Amino acid sequence: MTARTYAALCGALYLALGLAGFVPPLWERAPAGPALTIKVFYASLFGVFAVDIILSMMHLVIGLWAAMSANNRYSSLVFARAGTILFVVMGVVGLIPVDQVRTLFGTVPLYGNNVWLHFGTAVVGAFFSFRPGY
Repeated sequence: MTARTYAALCGALYLALGLAGFVPPLWERAPAGPALTIKVFYASLFGVFAVDIILSMMHLVIGLWAAMSANNRYSSLVFARAGTILFVVMGVVGLIPVDQVRTLFGTVPLYGNNVWLHFGTAVVGAFFSFRPGY
């Protein structure tokens, strides 16, 4: 598996999560957690991930970035490295026990299972950042 394959799979995953955040039949009630000031499309996706409109748009942008970077070796390596940093930052912010921080001042639900999604993506991305596998 190469960095290009990682970028393509990551693009598919995050595009699917981003699009699923806009499909109400896939939602359940909003999870118990810190209160958000932006509650547009705020729900629990598949009963696992807390999402709102901003997080869904973030996932769409990350998915588009990953899918477009899968086009060549250099851009997929850049995505693997920069994406790893981004996912680690999102995971660490979601772990901080201050509600204003882990929701980015009430706008994005980065807490809960989203932390493990972002850290898991970062671990796989770190592997391909150092071993691009051309």
